[in-house]
Formats: sequence, C-alpha cells, structure tokens
Amino acid sequence: MRAAKPNELKTHALPVLTARISEAELAKWFPVAFQHIDDPQEAAEPSKAALIKLDEGDYFVLYYGETSNQLTLRIPETTDGSAFLSALLREVPLPRTRILWRREDARLPRHIAAHRVTAPSARHRKR
Repeated sequence: MRAAKPNELKTHALPVLTARISEAELAKWFPVAFQHIDDPQEAAEPSKAALIKLDEGDYFVLYYGETSNQLTLRIPETTDGSAFLSALLREVPLPRTRILWRREDARLPRHIAAHRVTAPSARHRKR
C-alpha cells in the first residue's frame, strides 16, 4: 500500500466499513502520511485522513477519529465492496471483532468472516 495523491481519486467515495483500532495499530497497519483535520465542519472530532492505494490497485479514503479511535474507510462508487475488503484484508490484519459496521453489499472474505462452530468432545462434557 502507498499514499496516493489527491488527484488520483476521480470519483466520489462512499463508506464501506468502520472499525475500532488503536493509534499504534493505525500506524502499523497503514504506514502512510496522514493529513490532520481539526475543522468541525469537515469531521465530528479531530481526525487523520489519507487517500491510499492498495498493492492490488484499489483506492480508498481512510478517516481516523483521534478521540473515538474509529476508523472509517470510503471507496469509490464504482469499486466492488466485497472485492475491496478481500484485497484490504490481505494487506491489513484487521480482526473481525474490531469491525463495527460494513456496507450491506460488501461481504467479508471467508478467512475473516467465517465463524468456527465446535461442540465439546464427549470427554470434556460435564456429567
């Protein structure tokens, strides 16, 4: 992934996912320069933002609320949300438990979305 120049995104970007992560995780998982936003008309809280291009080519806008530790990702209207999340999660080890919301048409890939269902073995059951 790399930081993109503002003129590289030529279309409107819509929210696809929100998650809660720490500032240390933000720096580790998204190693790009951020722009600080402190204008209340642009963001509800002091925030960081960046336009980023994944190694696979998808662009996205990242907003990070410095008070809430909430990450919001926005993708171009023409980008398939499910394909984007799959590409993103190949580069970013975001745990499923941190995801607060995702757009209904954007499915998580199986390696993060699958739930493991197991039953206790007979010898571990209480009698």
